[in-house]
Amino acid sequence: MSNRTFGEIIQKNEKDANRVVANVMLITFCVFTLIYILNLSGIFVIDDFYMNIAYFSGSITLILPKIINMLFGTSSGKLKYIYVTLSAIFLMILTSILTYHVVVLYVFPIAIGALYFSRKVTYFSSIITSAVTVCGQFIGFFIGKLDDNFLDIYSLVIYGIIPRLLILIALSFLIIHLTVRTSSLLKEDAENYERQVVYSRNMIYGFATLVENRDENTGGHIKRTSVYAELLATRLKEKGIYSDIITDEFIKNLAMVAPLHDIGKIAIPDSVLCKPGKLTDDEFKIMKSHSEKGGEIIKETFSEIEDEEYKNMAYEVARYHHEKWNGKGYPEGISGEDIPLSARIMAVSDVFDAVSEKRCYRDAMPMEKCFSIISEGVGKDFDPVVAEMFLEIRDEIVSVRENISV
Repeated sequence: MSNRTFGEIIQKNEKDANRVVANVMLITFCVFTLIYILNLSGIFVIDDFYMNIAYFSGSITLILPKIINMLFGTSSGKLKYIYVTLSAIFLMILTSILTYHVVVLYVFPIAIGALYFSRKVTYFSSIITSAVTVCGQFIGFFIGKLDDNFLDIYSLVIYGIIPRLLILIALSFLIIHLTVRTSSLLKEDAENYERQVVYSRNMIYGFATLVENRDENTGGHIKRTSVYAELLATRLKEKGIYSDIITDEFIKNLAMVAPLHDIGKIAIPDSVLCKPGKLTDDEFKIMKSHSEKGGEIIKETFSEIEDEEYKNMAYEVARYHHEKWNGKGYPEGISGEDIPLSARIMAVSDVFDAVSEKRCYRDAMPMEKCFSIISEGVGKDFDPVVAEMFLEIRDEIVSVRENISV
């Protein structure tokens, strides 16, 4: 569990780092362009031939990350190695062609590698930086761009390459140490977070089960509806539906708060909640108040929680899961996309489980009838897209129902 959470953190950081690296290299390109313009203006005295080679070849390595991100996104695990390599190539261009005139930041590729919080990537960036530094010095020597202190290979190696390599090794060990330490702290935080998630989930299930037991239901209802909702949200994400809303975090939060959708039933009297026969109009009015009361309970009990997205979703699921697409639901009678998406997903899951399980006032309905009720409610009771996706995962829903019976 904790390894998965840690992996998710690292994966998210990689995506963020890919964006940051592309932006940093784009800014470097802008600075490099300024240097090029100043050289053309005669303020700098770098040979035009070598400056043109350095500028046009170096610009390609600096612009490519931004282009790659725009075309292919930032999710690929290979991008970090590509970007470190491109930054190292840029370093080699500077060390070999512009060694007279540019103050070279040899640690540039290593610092980029460290952004990924990976010992493997940092080692890779250290090795490739050392390699291009040596290559750059030799290239500069053979094309005559090094200063007069390096008259032969011996002096180049002793006074040019070795001192630079020693500095790089020292910096590499420092950054590797920082990377490993940061990674360890992140993993420890991930483990603590995962433990808290498990504790919270167990408390939510326990509390919700107590509420369900009041009307002779078992914990099976909250478990099934939670899984239904998670499966449905996952399918919507896979299909790219409501992609601006449904993220991995959305699905995780929905699975966590789904058990609380009927929490307001704790405020309903037993005489109404457990009545075996049909409710009177007044009793049904009292029963319907559970959604409004559920929202109030969530607001009061979750007031100290800092995660606003999680807190808001818990409130939405509790208050709005009985709203209908056509506006004929309760407690507010809102319609369409005015109903929060989490509640629209919960509505389909809740109705299906309600009709497919035995209640104190009726027997469970046959599976065909249960899915028929969902189908008939498309565009009326339920968000048409959400309900259609629920029908698409029918086999998975049936499997969950058969395996979660308590």
